[in-house]
Amino acid sequence: MHNVNGASGYGMQLANGQGWNIIGSEEVRGWVERLSSIMGLKAQQLNGHPRLIFIREGGQNDNRFDPTSGLDPPLQMTLPRQDWKAFDHRILRLWSHRDVPDIICEIGETGEPELEILRMWQALLPIYERTRITGGIPLHAALVERDGLGIILAGPGDSGKSTCCQHLPPPWRSLCDDETLVVRDAQDRWQAHPFPTWSDYLWRRSERTWNVEQHLPVSAIFFLEQAEADEAVPIGPGQAAMLINQSAMEVCSKGWRGLGPETARRRRKALFDNACLLAMAVTAYILRVKANGRFWDEIGRVV
Repeated sequence: MHNVNGASGYGMQLANGQGWNIIGSEEVRGWVERLSSIMGLKAQQLNGHPRLIFIREGGQNDNRFDPTSGLDPPLQMTLPRQDWKAFDHRILRLWSHRDVPDIICEIGETGEPELEILRMWQALLPIYERTRITGGIPLHAALVERDGLGIILAGPGDSGKSTCCQHLPPPWRSLCDDETLVVRDAQDRWQAHPFPTWSDYLWRRSERTWNVEQHLPVSAIFFLEQAEADEAVPIGPGQAAMLINQSAMEVCSKGWRGLGPETARRRRKALFDNACLLAMAVTAYILRVKANGRFWDEIGRVV
């Protein structure tokens, strides 16, 4: 068992240079290991990236007012002790500080397996939020690949994302079927990262893992519609921006509950600005999908 208390943990690096060190206190060591395993992250020594630090509510110390009190002393000494701001998401609490980029994630007492998976899902909110700040955007979308190019299939729940991914024949490959994180790299290219389908763990008892550090250049975005015939219909950047923003809000809004109206307004505007940039850079289509059809032929025709 490796040490995750102040010296080493799990690293995550995105295509835009954004990175995180994921570590935890003794009480949540197994929890952090499982989260990192699901996301395909490897153990490593800490580097200069911000830390996403997990503690258990009611752990070694009283962390109701000072979240650092639940950390081991070597890690505790690297953080300010006062002026932390808490944001309560019911099943976990996120602590931020104006003077450090690190986030402390306080999870409740050990619960049912389904509750622990929901906490892992919610624990990604700081990653999504920092991606938004740096010009990226999380999407309620699948990510598929052919010939080294990433193709995004976006749509709300029950729109057919998972079904489409299951029906893709070789050489098509599905990387994820629920959430995709899109970032801009140093050359202003849009790159897509696959993120976990947490519902697989909640309802299907899956043990699948996802390599979230893997990324592909985004070739096109398709918005799914059920139809009587397969057809890819190009749309303009205005309509694409609205649909991209809608898909992003389905991911982000769960982390914005309880925000003040002005803060919520600023975040919505920034998210829409990012959606507009993506819509101007990447071709978008409505993809009409027939049950038991060959929608991938339509994708291949236009991409």
